[in-house]
Amino acid sequence: MHQFHKYIDLRQNKESPFSGISFWPTFTDIMTVILMIFMLAMVVTIIKNSNLLEQLSGVKSKVVVLEEKLKESQAEENELKMNIADLEEELRSKEMEIILLKDEKEVIKSTLEAKLALISALQSDIERMKREKEASEEKLKTLTAEMEKKIEEFNKKFKILTNLLSEKEKKIVVLSAKSKELELALARQRREYTLLEEEYNKLVGPARSPIGKDVVTVIYSKIGEAYRILFKDVNSNKTEALTLNQLHNRLRSLKEKLGDRLYVKIVIPENSGLTYNEAWNFTKDILTKYDYYYQNRKRIYPTLNPPQGSNESRIRPSEGLH
Repeated sequence: MHQFHKYIDLRQNKESPFSGISFWPTFTDIMTVILMIFMLAMVVTIIKNSNLLEQLSGVKSKVVVLEEKLKESQAEENELKMNIADLEEELRSKEMEIILLKDEKEVIKSTLEAKLALISALQSDIERMKREKEASEEKLKTLTAEMEKKIEEFNKKFKILTNLLSEKEKKIVVLSAKSKELELALARQRREYTLLEEEYNKLVGPARSPIGKDVVTVIYSKIGEAYRILFKDVNSNKTEALTLNQLHNRLRSLKEKLGDRLYVKIVIPENSGLTYNEAWNFTKDILTKYDYYYQNRKRIYPTLNPPQGSNESRIRPSEGLH
């Protein structure tokens, strides 16, 4: 018979008279106990497993959170590293700026010292210039007084000269009137002389004409004190400037080449600047040496001379010699 002592008897046939002598009921009871123990263990295990699952899910969520926090921490760490690198670079830059500022400070200090020295020198120069200015002002006062005296004397002399000048101007007006009268008289004499020469030429021989001749043109004028000669060759529209010697050489060559066919046309332009005698002597010299007409009349032309007293007159355009 089973002895349960303090344990509860769970057998179904515990009241049976054969319960103490039967083997199978005892085995059944044992199996029942084992099953109950197994069921209890299973229940406990299931409960524990459910708790473990809850804890595991909680741990997983915590792990996810921790991983996210870890990632954030790594990102923050990287950002902090970058910030630290930037700060280090900025620190190095600031240190370099500090070094440069120190150098600049030294330069400014030396420049300031130089400026102070220059200011001191300038102050000395200013003092010296003030003294020189005072001396110059004294000299200027003296010179001003002397200049006032000289100006007063000059004004007196100027008045005297003005009076003399007015008298001279009156005389000049009178002389100008006389000069105009002389010029008119000379012009009349030149016209009369030209008419006489034309009449004389008509009586002596045929008139001078460029028809059938080879014509060269010589333009003679005076600019200031310099004489100007322009030459235009036979059948040419181009003029060229020549010296007097070059002109003689050119005309001499043409005379040898053309002979009696060479007609020399001399033009005295308007406002030529020549006196009548200068124009006359040049014309006479050139024509008597090279022009066909005067080559045949050398014994006659030298007797023709310009009117006397014409040195001061100027050739007018209507009085050009050809």
